[in-house]
Amino acid sequence: MNQVMTNKDFEAKQLTSSIAMIVLLVSFTMLFATMLLGFSVYRLTVDVWPPMGMPRIPLTLPMVSTIIIALSSVALVLFESAFNKHNTKAMRVYFALTYLLGLGFMFVQWQLWNSMAAMGLQASGGVFPSLFYALTWTHAAHIVLGLIALLFLLPVSMKGYSMEKVTWVQNVSKFWHFLGVVWLVMFIVMFVF
Repeated sequence: MNQVMTNKDFEAKQLTSSIAMIVLLVSFTMLFATMLLGFSVYRLTVDVWPPMGMPRIPLTLPMVSTIIIALSSVALVLFESAFNKHNTKAMRVYFALTYLLGLGFMFVQWQLWNSMAAMGLQASGGVFPSLFYALTWTHAAHIVLGLIALLFLLPVSMKGYSMEKVTWVQNVSKFWHFLGVVWLVMFIVMFVF
């Protein structure tokens, strides 16, 4: 009877944790949606794009960022698969790969901000550059949170599969994949069109 109650408690804890993560992601979605809506409204109301006197931001660095974050999501999916198969050795490899790709994404973002500054696009230079910086800084702040969240998987990757850690792996994965999807939308809305 006690074992049944323990399993029910565990399932209730998993459900609560999953719902909390979904609520968190919905709130982040609203934040990014609001910012992207502001960006879109500004873009639709200016006569020319980019605005007069402003250079167009080259696609190279944003595209590299997109490829890196997509690869990190793939690596994390492989980590989850290895976790579910109790393959600790593969978990370590895919955890390290996911983390290094996350750091690589941040490095390319830093290069993007440097290139924007070199083009004369400063955050204080008007609506056009301030929107780019605000969106990319906000996303970068979330990536930093994602890298911190990934560190919670480090002990899991060292010790191997544990029933108690299933929810951790699922929630951290949801958060990381969410950041990848947000970046993809930002890339299309802000840099491609």
